[in-house]
Amino acid sequence: MKWNAWSVVFTGLSLTSVTSVALFILVAINPKDAAYGQRPLFYAGGSAVLALAFNRASAWAARRAERLIP
Repeated sequence: MKWNAWSVVFTGLSLTSVTSVALFILVAINPKDAAYGQRPLFYAGGSAVLALAFNRASAWAARRAERLIP
């Protein structure tokens, strides 16, 4: 796969992770069941870490693609 394609894939994964952060925050604010406890906040934190990691991977792949263009 070309590096530009990897950059797009990582950007998509980053945006999906950002969306999941918002979802888990909303579930933490208004849970359906009290048994959820603090779990949605932990999931939101994990998703935020993944969003940052995928964002950095996307930037790395984009820089790599620019270096390979003749």
